[in-house]
Amino acid sequence: MAADKGIRLSALNPKFLHTNSTSHTWPFSAFAELIDNAYDPDVNAKHIWIDQTAIKNNICLTFADDGNGMTLDKLYKMLSFGFSDKHEVKGHHPIGLYGNGFKSGSMWLGKDAIVFTKNKSGMHVGMLSQSYLEKINAQHVLVPIISFNEQRQLVQTPDSEANLQAITTYSLLNSEPELLAELDAITGPKGTRIIIWNLRRDTSGETEFDFETDEYDIRIPAETDGMNENYRMQERVNQTAPDCDFSLRAYCKILYLKPRMQIILRGQKVQTQLVAKNLAYTEKDVYKPKCLPSLIIKITFGYNCRNKEHYGIMMYHKNRLIKAYKRVGCQLQANNMGVGVVGVVECNFLKPIHNKQDFDDTKVYRLTLAALGTKLNDYWIEMKAKKRSDPLSRPVEDIQKTPDQKWVQCDDCLKWRKLPDGVAVSKKDTWSCKFNTDPRFRDCSVPEEPEDDDITQCTYEKTQKGRNCSVTEEPGAPDDDDIPHSSNGKTSKRRNSKQLQQVTPNKRRPPSERYFCLNDFQLFQETGMSKSSEQLQQVTPAVPNTPPNWEMQPSLSSNERPFVPNQCQETDINQSYIPPLSNENTPTKQKPIGSETSALLQGSGDDDDDVIIIEDKGTSSSSVAPENKNYELHVKREENGGYDCNGIAQREMGTPQEAHDQESSKHTTDQEKESLKKYCGELFVKVKGLEEKVSDLENKYEQACKEINRLKECKVLQNLKEEPGTETQKPAEKNSNVDDMSLQLNGSSTEHD
Repeated sequence: MAADKGIRLSALNPKFLHTNSTSHTWPFSAFAELIDNAYDPDVNAKHIWIDQTAIKNNICLTFADDGNGMTLDKLYKMLSFGFSDKHEVKGHHPIGLYGNGFKSGSMWLGKDAIVFTKNKSGMHVGMLSQSYLEKINAQHVLVPIISFNEQRQLVQTPDSEANLQAITTYSLLNSEPELLAELDAITGPKGTRIIIWNLRRDTSGETEFDFETDEYDIRIPAETDGMNENYRMQERVNQTAPDCDFSLRAYCKILYLKPRMQIILRGQKVQTQLVAKNLAYTEKDVYKPKCLPSLIIKITFGYNCRNKEHYGIMMYHKNRLIKAYKRVGCQLQANNMGVGVVGVVECNFLKPIHNKQDFDDTKVYRLTLAALGTKLNDYWIEMKAKKRSDPLSRPVEDIQKTPDQKWVQCDDCLKWRKLPDGVAVSKKDTWSCKFNTDPRFRDCSVPEEPEDDDITQCTYEKTQKGRNCSVTEEPGAPDDDDIPHSSNGKTSKRRNSKQLQQVTPNKRRPPSERYFCLNDFQLFQETGMSKSSEQLQQVTPAVPNTPPNWEMQPSLSSNERPFVPNQCQETDINQSYIPPLSNENTPTKQKPIGSETSALLQGSGDDDDDVIIIEDKGTSSSSVAPENKNYELHVKREENGGYDCNGIAQREMGTPQEAHDQESSKHTTDQEKESLKKYCGELFVKVKGLEEKVSDLENKYEQACKEINRLKECKVLQNLKEEPGTETQKPAEKNSNVDDMSLQLNGSSTEHD
């Protein structure tokens, strides 16, 4: 064993080649390592060709690129372990970090690999082979390497013949002409070509890859447990497997956040895409890690346009995909919340593990996932609120969507160009900048459109701020990315005294229960209505002068609406309690609810007065909330047929606190006032819709009555009795068929009425 100044060098047993390859637990991560080597700035390839072929009846995988090629010394370091001198070039960050990607990736795909490379320094061939090392009983990892000059002659060195003999004896290419033919297969003056054989096989002797299902794809075989389902990664238990889990073509489409290299898989170009620009209803948010206060992380949220079952966070590192469809926040719950939402983020401040399929599980990583969950929850709630403005519309995730923007990559310069709406590009045809309809970007020399790098805050208004997907937070609750969150995205309910002061105005908790009374108002059902048009006009609530924002304020159902005490139009919040106008003997319908400040607004069509109880179960503390109060909002019908909010009155709940009655009602905030105004407007829209339905029924009833009268006056039917030959009707059969029909129609119209 060689030594340096008497100190022995560490040895590397050939078995380590297999041991090292087991770091890949997913087949496509091995493919990605070889693709990354061509993408990195030291190679800077524009194209990479991946194919399956057969050499002397051996199934092989081939990788070829048109990059810068390698010198003899660089080829030696590539076949060795731990050498990585890659650096950034003109903003192009290298993906390789550890100097181990080629060894682990190639040795997972097959037992043997041979590398051909050429550039101005010459043509070189190197071999990394487990079969060769096993057959010669090597105790160390040996890598035969040879070189050819411009005259295609073997470069003579003391060990060149031994290296040539090892390659031609233990590889699939057994002569110099065969080696030179593979070097000639590299198109252009420089590039690299890799051949891998003795591919990995399962216990039945079949290869780990499916080359038959799709002639233009390489797939992971379907499960063989009788379910006939597509392969899915181990972490996607009980989840729908996205295409990238089992299709190399689908995986290559999203492998890079902004692709700079074309991938040709089995003779057909992969249609790579800009993941962040291939979403619908796109919005951007920002995250500022507490450990890196000067860093602003940009997050793009949107809906998947292809399949709503494929959702989660796409986490990239230096432009390379690390985690695909990582579910966070409300997406971890066993319900439909967060379905279809995709987030895209580049986490260059995190550190990937050596197989580049996950990040180191550090505190920073866990805090990042919690923050992403909170941001995703905010986006989800906001999008659902917008869609609820139209109660008849389908959920956002169920709507057929198209990306907000359409981008295409030039086949000549590989720049990305934005296309206007309506312009279609065939996936099979080539596209160049000269075909661009925008004259500003019609030349390959023109740089790409600038990115939104100056974003420092969220690009959309969070009107539902402070509300959790399943639990409505208290108004004024603090919102900070660094508030502790659990792994499923729910915020911690533990609050200190400082936070309680922020939540409760004037350092007092809001009342534990609030009563709202809607006087003589009924929420009509869609069927069984008997109110006329005039009656409906009388129960129409007054609408504020400023129309509500129907897009941002949802029209929630009675069991979904969070309701808080506020002031309506023409409401005197300081007046004393006014009892409801309902009959005292009639039991009042009350429905207690509550988690935090969430409440349900439910109307009844059986009684004239409805009382809605909103229960606020906050943190119990006598120092913060020394009294319990009830608030009652009394809404009565005016003489002109409209509604007027008569104010917020108070009732005692067991302790004499009359002195605080008027003082408490003065704390009604402007936000609460506006909320009730918007809600009254929504009720007005609902009643108007019911009024149109009743009017339609009245028209149908009038038409039916006219038809009955016409039939009664029909002389033809009356003369049927008087025709000769007809028998005289008996006294017990005085009613004619027309009269029977009339009675039936009258009965039917009465039921509809």
